[in-house]
Amino acid sequence: MTDIEHPAPAGVTIYYWPCSLVLLAPSLILDRPTSPLCATLRIACREPYTIEVEGKTITTRASLVAPKAGRKRVLAVNSDVALFYLPIDVPEYAGLKTLLADEPVIDLPIEKFEALLPRMRQAMTEIVSADSIKQLVRDVVLAITGDQKIFIPPPDARVTEACRILDDMPLSEVSLETVAGKVHLSASRLRELFKQQTGFTIGEYARWRGVWRAALFWQRGMKLTDVAVEAGFYDLAHIDKAFNEVFGMNPSTVIDPRFVTLVNCE
Repeated sequence: MTDIEHPAPAGVTIYYWPCSLVLLAPSLILDRPTSPLCATLRIACREPYTIEVEGKTITTRASLVAPKAGRKRVLAVNSDVALFYLPIDVPEYAGLKTLLADEPVIDLPIEKFEALLPRMRQAMTEIVSADSIKQLVRDVVLAITGDQKIFIPPPDARVTEACRILDDMPLSEVSLETVAGKVHLSASRLRELFKQQTGFTIGEYARWRGVWRAALFWQRGMKLTDVAVEAGFYDLAHIDKAFNEVFGMNPSTVIDPRFVTLVNCE
């Protein structure tokens, strides 16, 4: 593949909030192997893209990739691609989990999303509100799964408190037992409740939050070595692995202000 200056040479906008993100780019070229924590849904508003996952290659305008499935490359040129990270272990995404079954990647008909494409293009060309982008996610999922009435239990206050603790805890200090003790639960019970409510394990959530904490420090002009320390990563290799796990890109690529616009939707 020809060397390029950035995987999103025409720019990229990334909307993010705990456990979720929406990435939008006119073109996106990724050839670094990765296994994202979340399921990843890609929708092309224009030209089809090619994606290779677990040895299976498809050219399509819409696909859903299972969590932690090995993605080798994505080639989306002039695709106006929208990428949704979806933690499918939470109840509201149960339909997606059922649809995937044991497949690493499935092809989806673009017709399901035709009515939503203008909103994706709008969020790509201008900054939309947090409520708008989160509603887009809900509508995209509904377009795939249909009008399913799924019971979503109210948030457990102890899990909410665990998330708050993890948001402020350096990544290097995170342990299931420590957090469980702070919210007065056994480690096994917190593990179960946390996965049900967030779709992540404690460690996965902590790495996700560490990535965004690092992004904030970097935007403030800190050097990468200082960013790694402040965000609680062990070293540069650790922060590189975490960014790759989330984005399939290294930290300097994700935060490059010449190409990337980060929008905090918390």
